[in-house]
Amino acid sequence: MTFLAPTAMLFLLGISIPIFIHFLNKINVKKIEFSSIRYLKSMKKNAIRSVKFKKLILLLLRVGIISALALMLARPVTKGFMPGWLSAEIDSRLLLVIDNSSSMAAQKGAFSLLENAKKTAIDLIGLYDKNTIIDIVQTCPPQILFSGKAVDVKYKKNIIKISNSKNFDNIWFLVDSLTKTLNVKETIKECILISDFQTKDISIDSLSDDWHYYFINAGLVDNNMSINSLDIVSRIKVPGQLIKIKTNIYNYNSKNMKNVPINLVFDENRVGQVISNFEQNSNKEFVFQAYPSKKGILKGSVRLPKDDYANDNIWHMSTPILNKINCLVVCNTDNEKEIFKLIMNAIDPEKELLSFELRKQPIVNRLFVEDVDILVIHNPGAFTESAFNELDVFLKNGGGLIWFSSGMEADPAFDKYFSNLNFPIAHDIIESDFGAFNVRVPKIKDNAIRDLDVRKLSDELPEVFQYIKHTTKSRQKVHLELNNGDPLLIDFKRGKGKVFYFSSILDLDWNDMPLRGLLVPLMYKLLVLGGTDEVNSMPVKLGRVKWITLDGNEVKSEWEVESPSGIKNLIVPDFSKESLKIKNTNELGVYNVYKNKILYTSFTTELNSNEIISNQITQNELDILFPELEYKWINPSEDFINVFNEIRHGKALWKFFLILAIILFLLETWVGRPNVNNIKS
Repeated sequence: MTFLAPTAMLFLLGISIPIFIHFLNKINVKKIEFSSIRYLKSMKKNAIRSVKFKKLILLLLRVGIISALALMLARPVTKGFMPGWLSAEIDSRLLLVIDNSSSMAAQKGAFSLLENAKKTAIDLIGLYDKNTIIDIVQTCPPQILFSGKAVDVKYKKNIIKISNSKNFDNIWFLVDSLTKTLNVKETIKECILISDFQTKDISIDSLSDDWHYYFINAGLVDNNMSINSLDIVSRIKVPGQLIKIKTNIYNYNSKNMKNVPINLVFDENRVGQVISNFEQNSNKEFVFQAYPSKKGILKGSVRLPKDDYANDNIWHMSTPILNKINCLVVCNTDNEKEIFKLIMNAIDPEKELLSFELRKQPIVNRLFVEDVDILVIHNPGAFTESAFNELDVFLKNGGGLIWFSSGMEADPAFDKYFSNLNFPIAHDIIESDFGAFNVRVPKIKDNAIRDLDVRKLSDELPEVFQYIKHTTKSRQKVHLELNNGDPLLIDFKRGKGKVFYFSSILDLDWNDMPLRGLLVPLMYKLLVLGGTDEVNSMPVKLGRVKWITLDGNEVKSEWEVESPSGIKNLIVPDFSKESLKIKNTNELGVYNVYKNKILYTSFTTELNSNEIISNQITQNELDILFPELEYKWINPSEDFINVFNEIRHGKALWKFFLILAIILFLLETWVGRPNVNNIKS
């Protein structure tokens, strides 16, 4: 127990008054003469002893009354997180962090979690001493909105103007950074974090231990169903062909939900619907099938009914719908033709996506690629100058190329041609002798090998027995590499065209790739990426940078980006990277990119997984994560401000001592009342 006004304890000296009067009465005794003391002796054991005991009781009651009143005036409190007398007499600093990320837009009653958090923040500052230095911070984007004394009422305007963001945050990293970088000279340092604590990705070991932390839970959302994922699983995306779309729906309610409609929308028209029941805290997976109406960019979404959190009720998608891809495969032998025939038939058995021609041509003198979208050249024996010129024009005009190197590229006679095409520099054939080179699993799954239809990528990577050693050039990306660091699959651009370059051919003397389940999905992916604009239309996480690749001539065009809300902004290309860098992706939905006022491509933004409302972090989990941290976890309540004050300073006990003083006073009155029977008439 501690006291907010310890100087009032001086009133305890008042207990000396009844004690002094008590002993004074013993000294000041009146002498009365009696003719006989026979009757006084008979009273000695009963009445006199009773009077003495009564006086002692009255003395103790009067001492208790004065003590209780003195303690009441001293404002006693139970032991709190931050003793009130200490914070009142020493300079203090308050860091107030308000979570305004996407999940704080969820409704709790008539208001959102953020609106309730802002009201709570204003009320909390009113509890602090007027000279306390306060820093008010929002999390999305991280920004210090106010820094000054609590007496400055401007802090209210700064709190009120905090708006909901659809972006994500890292509250633990932010708090850790602020507590370590703020220039704080005050002795008492307190940090209040108001959040719904959806972020479980804690990238720090612990928070600074010289601060006192209050983690205030903004509350739980009662009614929420969420779309957790959306994937287009169809390999073939052409008009007239059913597209399969897989989505995962989670019911975060603590009750069963019945007859929930789940809608699939293409270009603002509903093309599919499922009505389903969900058990509490459970998820279901659905696969929609629908026909795209036309070629070009298909814009769609999966939608749930309105609930307490709207940001996870719609998941947008944007994907190119193709015409058939015209593919020409140029091989060296009949055996190679058979391998590619098997690959193409496995990719498109119904001939709905690919229209391909297989050509045996050991010496390539002409290509004839006027109607070809993507060209595959495997194990070339030789190239004529006219063939090189055709290939260069083909790439500059936007054609795609998949090249399998077998050693011709190292011939000095062709150096100038390959250098002009920006090919990697070829060296000698490397053989593994009696062993094999392993292919590394990429640390980051980039566009070329992302979402391949293989069960486990690491089990499907080939062994390589011989390959052509290559040195890559600038802006050439290595997708797969051998365990000695040499590249196996490279991609780069030439004009508008995309080139995928293998340093080993499809031959069992070179590698076992033809036997692996990786080959068909990998070739399909490369055909689509080389023959379409699927890279530019791939989604991006909300708030992240989106890159749109261009060719050398396109960077000079006029470019516009239209946000989901319809706001258009001109954008200047990055000439060095021949790309558009789109930074402002802070809206959920479909972004349209225009070239000279004509739609060029579209892409969508996705809600960060940390902002999909799920089971929030608990106090027990925090205890495990930060075992030595000095903090208080506070849940929402109707009498929240009093609860916070009691946690911070301790529970006030003055009422208890006031009631005790009244009870003792009543007892003193009752014990000290005169005996009616002893009063003479």
